[in-house]
Amino acid sequence: MVTANSTVRDLIAQENYQKALRIAKGFRLGISKDDSNKLKLAYECMTHTGFYEQLGTDTTTAITEGIQILIAHFGKDE
Repeated sequence: MVTANSTVRDLIAQENYQKALRIAKGFRLGISKDDSNKLKLAYECMTHTGFYEQLGTDTTTAITEGIQILIAHFGKDE
């Protein structure tokens, strides 16, 4: 059975972080509110980089943090 978690793990293995973040940013169980917000910000910074740079967000740092959280939560089989 293909689940959202397994899809995210497969995308991480392929290093397709944008698609993995698109799915994982909607997860609520097992993720703190702070981590969830960082996943959402990372995805938004990937898709709307110019907008977030205009707001003064360090998009590179936000994306890196989001990917690190993504890998920490979903990067290995549980």
